[in-house]
Amino acid sequence: MSELDADLEGDDDHVRLFAFVRRKEGMSREDFLTYWHTRHGPLIRDTPELGGRTIRYHQHPTAPQDGSGFDGVAMQEFASWDDFLAMLGGDAGRAMREDEANFLDSSSIKVVFTRGRVVMIDPDLAGDGASS
Repeated sequence: MSELDADLEGDDDHVRLFAFVRRKEGMSREDFLTYWHTRHGPLIRDTPELGGRTIRYHQHPTAPQDGSGFDGVAMQEFASWDDFLAMLGGDAGRAMREDEANFLDSSSIKVVFTRGRVVMIDPDLAGDGASS
């Protein structure tokens, strides 16, 4: 087993979902970001069947210089694949998907799942950038 394989099989078996999202047609970027941050995020956070299964939920608006065509990237972290599937199920999962229709172009969402962690920069070396 290679060192990379060992890192991927290590103690971090969490599942991370990265969703690259675009606003629905006719919605301004400002309205999209406001809805995403003040309505959709709190829906996930404050609904026990959603937030209770989620370890982390981050919303990252794309930078003005970004040319990808996406308006943001959401990251959700779960302890297991089963927790992710449980979050999607039932009335709360249905309510979350229905809410997405209020601000997302669901046909353009790209989702990537990852697990494990590979550190490419040694945190001890990332300090203040000063050289000795």
